[in-house]
Amino acid sequence: MTGFYLWAAALVVAAAAFVTLVSRVWQRPLDGESNLDWLRLRQQELQEDSDDDVLLTDAELRILEELPAETAEAAPGRASGAGWIMLFAALVLALVPLAIYRQVGAIEDVRIAQALDALDGTDIEQIEQLLRDIEARAQDKPGNADYLSLLGQYYTAQERHDDALGVFEQLLELFPENPEVLARAAQAEYLSLNRQLNQQAKRRAEAALAADPNQRTALGTLGMASFESGDYVRAIDYWQRLLAFEAPGSPGYQMLESVIAEARQRGNVPEPTVAEEGVMVTVTLPEGVDLPPSSVVFIIARPSGASGMPTAAVRQTVGEWPLVVRLDDSNSMAGQLVSNLSEVDIEVQVSETGQPGKANASWLARADNVVPSADAAVELTLTPATQ
Repeated sequence: MTGFYLWAAALVVAAAAFVTLVSRVWQRPLDGESNLDWLRLRQQELQEDSDDDVLLTDAELRILEELPAETAEAAPGRASGAGWIMLFAALVLALVPLAIYRQVGAIEDVRIAQALDALDGTDIEQIEQLLRDIEARAQDKPGNADYLSLLGQYYTAQERHDDALGVFEQLLELFPENPEVLARAAQAEYLSLNRQLNQQAKRRAEAALAADPNQRTALGTLGMASFESGDYVRAIDYWQRLLAFEAPGSPGYQMLESVIAEARQRGNVPEPTVAEEGVMVTVTLPEGVDLPPSSVVFIIARPSGASGMPTAAVRQTVGEWPLVVRLDDSNSMAGQLVSNLSEVDIEVQVSETGQPGKANASWLARADNVVPSADAAVELTLTPATQ
């Protein structure tokens, strides 16, 4: 912030110097272009002869007769306010931009950004003060999506679901078809109603899944709502779709396995039988290529020629290559079975961020029109996603 004020002071000095000195530098190239210029030259000529006072007075009177009253008052030898005007212009030029800058609030935005960068997650008082600042700025700038998103996440974490719903509905006005915002609004409304899914929240969650079949917040909300209402089959369906994108053995994977088992027990839902039909997928890397250990590999099967939600999917962290995975009914995501499809398209996505989808993939591979069977197999070599 000190640097800002130093630069602002330097610009103020430069502006003042420009305004006050420009009149001294910017002169007309030729004398005699106006009556006042002619008078100035005549004065210089007559000053050399003290006997020409009459002629000097006569020249001044002639000029005054020809000039408008307001111009005559500024003739040479008269007091003029031009210097004060120039000083006033310099002050206005310096202060008006600063006032506009403060009114818009850019200084407060810079302070909040710096506070976020320096935030210590263990300092509760610091976090609360920062959130109060963000709340104030969000009121001053109601259309700022960044501030609204931060507030929505904070209110959700603090279980202030009514406040979170209000924030996400403001975001929906800005981004009415954004799947993340739709899902967050549905979740907030569901929780604010004591885990009751009304029609509006349901429509929003389903709209989020229509736009992004892998939208985790929407899948989790619909899964919880189905479980609470006793629709265990549907709850298992939603949670299995989430399970496919969790790393085996991770806390999230174990939690989902636990709730799926609980739903099966409560609803007396049998474990699915796995048919022999499937596809064995072998994924290899080009020679000389190494992937970051944090990369995640998604192997997906869809009906041939279809797009959208996968029929089956497997999520694997990067390990030894080649990577060998079998896609079959045990990897089903939405009740549709690989064994019921005559042909499938296989797609491999490698994401360094851990997020599914082509937009997040750095490496890709694909095989179309593969017929599932007991011994069906494909070998795929990854290629850069930019190709």
